[in-house]
Amino acid sequence: MSQHQNAAPARAKKRRSSESVTAYRVRARALFATLVAVAITFASPAPTRAVDDAKWMFDPAVMVQVSLTIPDSSMEQISCDMGAERPYVAATFTMTYAKRGRPTKTYGPTAVTMKVKGQYGSFRCLPAGEKAGLKIKFPSGARPDGLKKLTLNNMVQDGSMVREVLSYEVFRSLGVAAPRTGYAQVSINGTYRGIFLNVETMDDVALPRWYPTTQHLYEGSYGGWWGDVGDAFSGHYEVDEGSEAVRTDLQTLLDTSRNLDPGWYARMHPLADLEQMTKVWAAEWFLGHWDGYSQFITNNYYLHSDASGRFTMMPWGTDQAFQWSERYDGSGDHFLFNGCVQDPICHGQYVDALEFIAGMWRNWRLDRRADTVYKMVATESYGVTDVKSFIAARPGEHTTWINTLPKVPTNLSATTTRSRAGEIRVTWRKPTSSVPITGFALEYQLSTGAWTRVQLSSTATSHTISGLAAGRYTVRIRSLSDGLISPSITTRSSISVR
Repeated sequence: MSQHQNAAPARAKKRRSSESVTAYRVRARALFATLVAVAITFASPAPTRAVDDAKWMFDPAVMVQVSLTIPDSSMEQISCDMGAERPYVAATFTMTYAKRGRPTKTYGPTAVTMKVKGQYGSFRCLPAGEKAGLKIKFPSGARPDGLKKLTLNNMVQDGSMVREVLSYEVFRSLGVAAPRTGYAQVSINGTYRGIFLNVETMDDVALPRWYPTTQHLYEGSYGGWWGDVGDAFSGHYEVDEGSEAVRTDLQTLLDTSRNLDPGWYARMHPLADLEQMTKVWAAEWFLGHWDGYSQFITNNYYLHSDASGRFTMMPWGTDQAFQWSERYDGSGDHFLFNGCVQDPICHGQYVDALEFIAGMWRNWRLDRRADTVYKMVATESYGVTDVKSFIAARPGEHTTWINTLPKVPTNLSATTTRSRAGEIRVTWRKPTSSVPITGFALEYQLSTGAWTRVQLSSTATSHTISGLAAGRYTVRIRSLSDGLISPSITTRSSISVR
């Protein structure tokens, strides 16, 4: 089957003064971040807000051993019909972890409950001996280092067995909350079933590592196939954390995102971290994650709201990444992404996010990482040649697209004015561009607040921003060309206004 024919996707595998400031391009910002990212080999940048005793379980360099004993009485309750109910059934669980130079850990045998997982493409019949994905739930008194659940993906749609590991590492290195992964060799009733991916379950155990508070975690799947994406109570959404009955936060987000009148960004900013979300959507394109939120199905994603009701997005279901994707396909179900690309400020942030990832891509050395991870699964993997070919080609594809946009302004300088309080004087140089420049967009932001945009003529090379409240401001500017938006050039440091 072709990749497009395979689009009946996998089910979701349930975010000082008046001195001149020299600016720099978005790509330059990547250089510092790259040094950090390479040094930590994709370690998560999230602050540790919770005890993380279980981190050993999510190490792709270690193969844990999992043994499940499922009695006949439980096996009889497991259906081979994908659409049937999937109750948790009784089983006995044992897990062994061994890494050179460290003590061996063994959990169990202990009583657990389990069920099969998977949908279109990934569902398999466990009673028939097939390699079915599994969810395991631990009792409160026998949780391995605090984990409540274990999610074991069968990887039947990823012959390389490395796609999820690599893609989630990329998301995490961008500061996006994403699951960690490890490998497990699984035996059921004494019969070896193969290598599975242990994907961190994003629940009230994992989420505190990323978020101080959680109001809701919603899982979105299969666009409008399972329900109206615009209805918070439709079958498209599953509540993984928070109240099932009260979904006001999500409905407000959806209703606001569908209003495409001018001012979309300003209305959305209090409800959604759009800088974080544009990173998710840009990464979905770079990773070829055609089965994600910003793609034609509107699939495989989480929406997380904090106590204030502000949302970020999290990726899921990346087992078919490193294949193909669209920057924007015009489909109607991903309301957040649709609104973003039609709003000038948010559209610019999306372009900046793409350019930022482009600056990091080669230095991440994903090709080498693919080889390293492959060694763990080589006995059962089909190889990583296709994945590495995709990785090698992606920067050139991005460059081809970026060359269709107007060039970025240069020599950005922003200074406070001495004669009047509350003013910033901004100057820049118009670039030489094969794509005609029809204007400039000057944008400024107080602290971490919303961006304000001023559109200027194509002949402008300076502008004074006035009436500013006291505080620290960031300024950026980008070129415009009849609907096309260049990446921005941004002040290196903030400007203090008194």
